[in-house]
Amino acid sequence: MNIHEIAKQANVSIATVSRVLNNKPNISPKTYKKVMDVLEETGYSPNAIARGLKHNSMNMIGIVVDDIRNLYRAHVIYHLEDLLSRQGYTTIVFNACTKGGSLFSLLSQHQFDSLIFVGSSLSTHDVSHFISTSCPQKPVLMFNGYVGLPNVISVICDEARGMQMMADHIYRTGKRRFLYVNYGQNLASQRKLSGFCDKLSELNLEFSSSHVFEAPSDDFEGGCKAGQAIIDSGIPFDAVLCSLDLPAMGVIQVLRQYGYSIPADVSVSGFDNLIYGKLTPPYLTSVDGKIQELANIAVKKLVAALAGEEVSHEPYSISPSLYLGGTT
Repeated sequence: MNIHEIAKQANVSIATVSRVLNNKPNISPKTYKKVMDVLEETGYSPNAIARGLKHNSMNMIGIVVDDIRNLYRAHVIYHLEDLLSRQGYTTIVFNACTKGGSLFSLLSQHQFDSLIFVGSSLSTHDVSHFISTSCPQKPVLMFNGYVGLPNVISVICDEARGMQMMADHIYRTGKRRFLYVNYGQNLASQRKLSGFCDKLSELNLEFSSSHVFEAPSDDFEGGCKAGQAIIDSGIPFDAVLCSLDLPAMGVIQVLRQYGYSIPADVSVSGFDNLIYGKLTPPYLTSVDGKIQELANIAVKKLVAALAGEEVSHEPYSISPSLYLGGTT
């Protein structure tokens, strides 16, 4: 909410709000109370708003995440908030999956210096339209996403490369009959599957759409269901590459129930290298998307743009690495 909206809600002029914020005389107690009540209801500090008016900055950044329940997203939010706080910025997190059609209206009610969109599923026409119409002059950050606008900074993990690295690693262990467990249809999922298919083609390994299994959810239970579908399919396999860590752990659970030894009979890998893959041995082999490093780069670029420095708006890509646990 900005000074214009405060004035409208208090049913006073913008000049009156300004006088209240700056403790100017000749304001009736009734009017003063009306303005202060609105400020209190909306949770904004008069001092913070006054500073924002003076310097044209609120030192406030909105972070929009597609689904904060996703463990990868939660880690990203943690690092972004920590790094931005050290730079003197306050953050407000919006969970897009619970806001529905009200998301853009809520964002418009706040006087943000910048917005950050976390997750490739937010690389949509609606988000692009909102940015171009509501904040075309402000720097906006897409974390692991991309929209082609001149004020948008994009930092992404090269997920296709990561999946290629994993397939190559498992191939070198002697495995040849690969299956893939996918979740979702966002850009990240597409990049991972594309990288996987390209590597198998390069290795001249048999692969078709029947070798791709969909996890119905991005959690352990989703992986269990995908694992059961693999068993029921009757397709011979000795390697299962998963697009996320938690589904990979679910796949491992089901395969063990059917007597498979991991990794002697079947290699299984995940993606994101979350701590949950290391709770019990053997630890999950996974692609590490380097969340903290990517967050560091993202915040440095955004803070530089907010300071008026020239920042490249070409997508910045970071190469992942492999965490070799005991499942491959």
